[in-house]
Amino acid sequence: MIFRTILLAVALAASAPSAFAVSSLPAPKPLAAPPANATETASGMSYVVLRAGADASKTASGPFIEFTADVWSADGVTRANSRESGPQLALVQRLAREQPGLARALLTSPVGETRRWWFQADRLKPGYAGMPDLPHVVDLTVLGTKDPLQSPEDLAAPPADALRTPSGIAYRVLKRGQGGSKPTLASTVEIHYSGWTSYGQLFDSSVKRDVRAFFPLDKLILGWQEGVPLMSRGDTFRFWIPGPLAYDYAPAGPNTPRGTLVFDITLYDFSPTR
Repeated sequence: MIFRTILLAVALAASAPSAFAVSSLPAPKPLAAPPANATETASGMSYVVLRAGADASKTASGPFIEFTADVWSADGVTRANSRESGPQLALVQRLAREQPGLARALLTSPVGETRRWWFQADRLKPGYAGMPDLPHVVDLTVLGTKDPLQSPEDLAAPPADALRTPSGIAYRVLKRGQGGSKPTLASTVEIHYSGWTSYGQLFDSSVKRDVRAFFPLDKLILGWQEGVPLMSRGDTFRFWIPGPLAYDYAPAGPNTPRGTLVFDITLYDFSPTR
């Protein structure tokens, strides 16, 4: 959607966990099977509580659930690292099709509680891209429900405390990740994004499709080329991008948005400089 000259309705690629390298985390023990003190559920999955939530009766409901997850396969390989990716937002209906055991764990874990889950491979199938046929251990924290497609209240104009770049882009930091390096124009970025017109129309969203987008940064609109390199992994920013830095000079089309556009962007990862 955010290429310079044409609107795209589908992201370039997606996988879960990230298509880029995942930094290793110390693997918990045991990996291949749950310990004797684990609680076994009716579905055959097991867990231990690492940190109790405030209300054991409060579980997440709604189409989207926000969570963090550190994931290992039984061979000790780290498959997801929440310190790098930050919180994830999943469409429950899709997750139930692709990783049904994880969906069930999300729906039954109390909000705010951290549980370590043991899954046999069949409970996660068809699974994520490249998933080995091995048991998995997941340290899972359910953060709650969230509607990522609701139009922000500040679409019409950036708030007074928004930061600005020399070209006129305004932005707010909605969430900080762990800091560290930032992408360059030579990077390919892994993101989630939603874009609105200033009068409230949602015109594109990878979040709605529940598929992360992978884009070469130097092929995107000028506003993204300037804005995304301000971000580090795990950051979520809101950008107000003036029309000349978005699509005002792009070829006209029936769905081409004009004028100032507002984007919420979460940066999950980026490739090394090409």
